[in-house]
Amino acid sequence: VFQQDNATIHNARLTKNFFQENNITLLDHPACSPDLNPIENIWGWMAREV
Repeated sequence: VFQQDNATIHNARLTKNFFQENNITLLDHPACSPDLNPIENIWGWMAREV
């Protein structure tokens, strides 16, 4: 499973070609979606602590 959040690098032609050539099906979800990507819940805390 590859989690794709529509970041610019994930949408690059080279990346898309790689996925297609290797028969990788992508399951898209919204970027910065805390319910689907738990790490999103701590970015603000990390920024304040560093």
